[in-house]
Amino acid sequence: MIRLRGRSDGAALNVRVRVALAAPGSVRLEGLAPFGAPGFYLVARPGAATLWLTREARVLKDVPAVDMIESLTGAPFGPEDLRAVLTGCLVPDPQPTAGRRYGEWLVVDLIGGAVAYLRPVDGEYRLITGIRDGLTIEYGEFQHRIPYHVRVLSVPADGTGRTRPLTDLTATLSQVNRNVDIPDIWFSLAVPDDVVPMRLEELRRSAP
Repeated sequence: MIRLRGRSDGAALNVRVRVALAAPGSVRLEGLAPFGAPGFYLVARPGAATLWLTREARVLKDVPAVDMIESLTGAPFGPEDLRAVLTGCLVPDPQPTAGRRYGEWLVVDLIGGAVAYLRPVDGEYRLITGIRDGLTIEYGEFQHRIPYHVRVLSVPADGTGRTRPLTDLTATLSQVNRNVDIPDIWFSLAVPDDVVPMRLEELRRSAP
């Protein structure tokens, strides 16, 4: 379970999301409502993704999951990136290329351009801050080596001179279950026949 709070592209977000993540590249997100059925379902596995907006009776298919997630949250994460960020790994399969020490801090450059900042917590080095894809990610409240507090912030520019929409989102995790088998059927979705297809451009105009 995740409580997601903050702002993205000028819109305020405060929503509970039930999340299932599995390798390779599978995700299920359910946007929980105060009562009744979830407000949306997003499921993806390699090569396929579906977003069903239940209240609007609209469905989006044949679009990469990363585009759906970025439109909903402002954070450009595909399923594998989302799993890495939420579990404190920053990027999938992090591989260091260089490192340096500043006092108690270790700074590690990773393949792909991400940078990890680590310092001792409870006797071992933990990833406290990371930078990737023009975003700063902060971690805290570790339990069993998993961060239960993840904050995602945009930086003023992405290196190309363009300014990103402001993103400041905090995910608070609870009821975390690790290393469990998730049936493949969780990453598929039966959408009613009367649901109307939509285009990615329509989602971007209405989200987050």
